[in-house]
Amino acid sequence: MARFRYDAKPGEFFAAMASIKDPIAAASTAAITEAGDIVKREGRADIAAAGFSKRWQNALRVNIYPRRKQSMNAAALIYHKIQYAGIFEEGATITGTPRLWLPLPSAPKRIGRQKMTPALYIKSIGPLVSIERPGKPPLLAGKIATNRRGQAKGNQSKVTLSALRRGGAGKASTLVPLFVGIDRVNIRDRFSIRQITERAAARLGELYLKNLNPDM
Repeated sequence: MARFRYDAKPGEFFAAMASIKDPIAAASTAAITEAGDIVKREGRADIAAAGFSKRWQNALRVNIYPRRKQSMNAAALIYHKIQYAGIFEEGATITGTPRLWLPLPSAPKRIGRQKMTPALYIKSIGPLVSIERPGKPPLLAGKIATNRRGQAKGNQSKVTLSALRRGGAGKASTLVPLFVGIDRVNIRDRFSIRQITERAAARLGELYLKNLNPDM
């Protein structure tokens, strides 16, 4: 029976480990980065396929940590800049208190940088008039300025803020529906970002080996 013994010199083991640390960190970071790119590319395509705008697509972001540095513990943070985007991943039912007031196509989209809501309308333009319709959802109407014949100026399908402000200021006016009230709205799941992320995560081993230096 033969016995062998190796007496390592001080610091030799740590030097050996250090020599393979850098390529391992490089492969780990490259694998995480590539997986993140897959999620961003396929996720944005998924959002586009659901009919959402370029703004919604580009709001899906992937950050790799640590930034500008290779690490064996590299990680990816995947998130959407629009805070309520998750509702389109899970789906949900939103109920009003007691109603949800949704803007009609006739309503201006914004006042300044803020999205149009009944509260913003009342604050910025003037009162809204409630219209009850038996068997149908109620409406909230604004006052739009009219001409001398009592006719609304312009095309009512494109109600302008200036006409509403003139009507709200007491000028000759007529009512134009701006919001419809509903008890609840059901939002179905339309995104598959989680599934896309899981598929990319399952490929991390493959991506790590692909990026590992064979000469290390």
